[in-house]
Amino acid sequence: MSQTSADPTLPPPPPEAPRATPEPRRRPWIVPVAIAVAVLLVAGIGWVVLSRGDTAEAQPLALSFARGQEQIYEIHQTMDAHMSSDLIGDRPLKMDLNETVTWRVKSVAPDGTATIQVTVTDLSGSLNGEPVPSTDIPPLQMVIAADGRVLSAGGIAFGGSADPQGFGFPGMEQLTPILPDSGDLVSVGDTWEKTFSQDFPYGDGTIEFTASSTYARNETVDGREAAVIQTQMTVPLDLTINLSELLEALGPELAGTTGADLGSLQDASIAYHGRGSLSQTSSVDLQAKELLKTHSNGHFDISLGFQGIPGVGDAPVDIAFAGTFTQSLDVR
Repeated sequence: MSQTSADPTLPPPPPEAPRATPEPRRRPWIVPVAIAVAVLLVAGIGWVVLSRGDTAEAQPLALSFARGQEQIYEIHQTMDAHMSSDLIGDRPLKMDLNETVTWRVKSVAPDGTATIQVTVTDLSGSLNGEPVPSTDIPPLQMVIAADGRVLSAGGIAFGGSADPQGFGFPGMEQLTPILPDSGDLVSVGDTWEKTFSQDFPYGDGTIEFTASSTYARNETVDGREAAVIQTQMTVPLDLTINLSELLEALGPELAGTTGADLGSLQDASIAYHGRGSLSQTSSVDLQAKELLKTHSNGHFDISLGFQGIPGVGDAPVDIAFAGTFTQSLDVR
């Protein structure tokens, strides 16, 4: 008996399940980068909020003085200059001075302008490599407005002090910052312009200032919150000083240290013509409204016209005087 066999019929295979799309591998650097970007964005937004100068953060800036108030500052001054003329040739003038200056407020006007007695002590340093003699300097007087303008330097010769050598040029006494007008509200980033005159009582003419100031930032100075003010100033000069009046006002002791005979200088004068410029950064205590420190640097190019000087003849003597200088003041 024959038997025939056939291939068994198999059911069709089940439909292929849809293939799942493999999940991409997470790159390890994405998370930290995302966090860093988020931090930068938050920091950037915070910086804009803090620095954009909202009206709510604006405040007046001023110096405040009270009768009897006393403040002591340490001052450092340098100069690198040349003096030249047909009479003296070309001579270098290198100066490095340190001194302690005491400001004592004698009176304050209703608008906040203060009359200040300035006393210099501990004067030391060098002039062209030679020690500067320690000299007793009589107290002088300055008038400073609440917005920092030095309205009168009272015969002060250099940097808010009385330089017994007489070097420098009128206008360098502007150590205080130029602040906004009284009552004006300013924020970090604000700027203001001012022009003003400084009296010089011992001759003819005034000292003119043009100043541009910026409220740059706030900083902490010895634990005190302070506004940092940056100012650019130009000082054109066109004035004449009567030497006998100046030396007499500074006192007979100081006149003696210079070897000057006041009688022989009765008709002597110095005419200043030229220009100086200063770049200044100052810090003002926001609460006490007190000057904490100042640093200035600048240059000058002026002509000194001497007339009536004994021993040099009747003709005027012109001396070119040009160079650079630095000044720093720090509260003690």
